[in-house]
Amino acid sequence: MNKLQYAFKNKLADRLPKWSGGITLLLLIAGGAKYLGTLFPLVGSILFAIVIGIIINNTMGVHEVFQPGLSLTLKKLLKAAVVMLGVSLSFTDILHIGRQSLLIILVSVILGIAITVWLGKLLNMDRKLALLIGVGTSICGATAISAVKGVIDSDDNETAYAISIIVFFNLIAFFAYPVIGHLLDLSATAFGIWAGTAVHDTSSSIAVGYVYGNDAGQVATTVKLARTLFLLPLILVLPLLLKTNAQSGSNAAKKAFPWFVLMFLAVSIINSFGIIPSQFEEFLTDIAKFIIIMVMGAVGLQVNLKQFAKLGFKPLIAGLVASLTVSVISLLMIIYL
Repeated sequence: MNKLQYAFKNKLADRLPKWSGGITLLLLIAGGAKYLGTLFPLVGSILFAIVIGIIINNTMGVHEVFQPGLSLTLKKLLKAAVVMLGVSLSFTDILHIGRQSLLIILVSVILGIAITVWLGKLLNMDRKLALLIGVGTSICGATAISAVKGVIDSDDNETAYAISIIVFFNLIAFFAYPVIGHLLDLSATAFGIWAGTAVHDTSSSIAVGYVYGNDAGQVATTVKLARTLFLLPLILVLPLLLKTNAQSGSNAAKKAFPWFVLMFLAVSIINSFGIIPSQFEEFLTDIAKFIIIMVMGAVGLQVNLKQFAKLGFKPLIAGLVASLTVSVISLLMIIYL
């Protein structure tokens, strides 16, 4: 490369946004996954996206230049997609789904956290690590862990370890839940409630629902957002239970408040009046679904299979029990209540 070419390359790089590389990569992955999904509809675009991401990261690796785009997709575009999905639901639908799932969410969240903390004590695990695993499993994955981190003053190693545990079992759930749902012949509503209640991370929870079907995806989105709101009272109560500074809980609650949930509700309320044209509704829904495919590609690009081999036995047991607790309790309540 001569000096002129090098200068042109640097000038072009300076003009492009930092997130452009990552977004371009995810657009390519999502486009490829979408095409493969049409060839193999039983597998679906979302599953192909996460598999492609995993293969890329564990063979070639992902250069740091792509990270800003991946971060933007996981943090910002996912929330935008959730808000856009509000056009496919009316506020009446949301209230109906909420009534069906509220008790299930409440019981699974409380028991999931309590049993994980108890098991951590039984296994002589660090109390903070056990609590982080329980919170991440029961509420909303890495988001919940990051929010609670500031309240209990856990160190970065504990936080990273807990997130790795959550990612590991989240990955298993992503592939296992649709299979189990079909084996049990769950309805779209039942599966959507289960995915929204039991799959840890918000992106995976919504994606798993859409793997099962559009109706299941809509239900999973609503239930998952309701479950996310349980993070707020938990953050406020934790300082009292742990006898730490209550101000830390208040500050963490303000930072963790999921404003995009309110925007999702606002869009659904507007849609309830029938003022959103059906063509525009379909357009926004298609964009949201494509963004979810991009998000799952980003999730796959962050999965390092070698790191899973380094996870300790006790935290893995705690993560397994936490995942099974939330999954089994919610499924039994869905089937028998």
